Amino acid sequence: MKSKVLTGLLICSMAVLSSSCSKDKVPLEGERIAVLQSKTVLTPDYAPGEVQIKLPKPKTNDEWSQKGGNSYHSMQHLMSSDKLKEKWSSSFGSGSSKRDFLIAEPVIAHNTVFAIDVNAVVSAFRIDNGKRLWKRKLKPLNSKDKDVAIKGAGIAVYGDRVYATTGFGGIFSIDVVNGKVVWKKYIGTPLRIAPTVGGGKIFVQTIDNMIMALDPKNGQEIWKHKSDVEATTFVGGANPTYSEELDVLLAAFNNGELRAFKASTGSPLWADYLVARKRTNSLSNINSIKANPVIDKDKVYALGNNSVLVAIDLRSGMRVWEREVGGTNQPWLAGNYLYVLTNDNDLFAVDKTNGKIIWNTNIPVATNIEDKVGVFVSGPVLTDNRLIVATSNGYAFSVSPYTGKILSFITLGEDVVLPPIVGHDTVIFTSSDAELIAFR
Repeated sequence: MKSKVLTGLLICSMAVLSSSCSKDKVPLEGERIAVLQSKTVLTPDYAPGEVQIKLPKPKTNDEWSQKGGNSYHSMQHLMSSDKLKEKWSSSFGSGSSKRDFLIAEPVIAHNTVFAIDVNAVVSAFRIDNGKRLWKRKLKPLNSKDKDVAIKGAGIAVYGDRVYATTGFGGIFSIDVVNGKVVWKKYIGTPLRIAPTVGGGKIFVQTIDNMIMALDPKNGQEIWKHKSDVEATTFVGGANPTYSEELDVLLAAFNNGELRAFKASTGSPLWADYLVARKRTNSLSNINSIKANPVIDKDKVYALGNNSVLVAIDLRSGMRVWEREVGGTNQPWLAGNYLYVLTNDNDLFAVDKTNGKIIWNTNIPVATNIEDKVGVFVSGPVLTDNRLIVATSNGYAFSVSPYTGKILSFITLGEDVVLPPIVGHDTVIFTSSDAELIAFR
């Protein structure tokens, strides 16, 4: 009886803000304010035109060798034509379905575009005309793993090899010229993240937050580390970020942990958790880090899904600044500025030294609220004085990196699910049905 009385008192106390515990309803005067906010309004910290953004000149790059462009995920300002026109399109296999999701971004190296589909089929195409050069189906060790969903996790190119990770726990080294498998390694745990390559190592991360360093010559294990696992997370995630100069590897785990290691030995250096202090009533409560962290000299810039954007001193692990914003796309670094795309499809420019917002623009994915449901935006990529973002309902927008003004848009005719990549003055979009669409 006592427990029932206490329970009733608790319910009455919790409800007192909106009604009394009697049968009579008591109206409350005043403005009603939601306790759980689902969106943080990003207000610029400067007046329009107060900050004159200056960017490095566009440069031609011949490689986009791994997810995020390079091992430290900083490609700066890339060259392409000022008027993009579609040059070719090619299918690289099977795309997203009710069961499978296309999560592996294509890469560019050796004048070739490499891609892996949801069935772990790796294909190579000439970047000038989209002609297929070869394709190779990667197979699991056991027949029972044939039904594993999302078999293709990601790829990277290092030297004359393509390195592929798969959902059935296989890691493959493939000859870039003919597609023949040089070596393969099965670790018994699914992989949902693309590998990172550099400094004579391959860094791979498993679905249960195991980070491993392997020898690219034979796949032999050099070191490994295990972190805690989050129950609810996204499909896919951030691939490791590596600085050969500082001998530092950053791993972003699905529990919101960002951990730094000495890349040569695997010794832990520091850790941080990109988790917001306050709760919301949206999917931003998922703690997973899906956006690739970015290394810039002695700083790392990292974006968590759960409403945290931070700048961290790479040597000490101390936060330099933080903003309450969440997202799943890699921030784009150019000069002294970060360009960040949020979960609410806001694209904004940030001063990397202090975290202050210079401008903010919302990407118009639809004209009404109903059509916005389920539509997401990927990017940005900075090329030829414009930021390019793509939408999952078939559009690509060009946004001024200086003012945030939307300059133009093109209709792709395909649902784009991955960020665009740039190489040899060519911008390549990837559709949900595994189509490469090249603009030059």
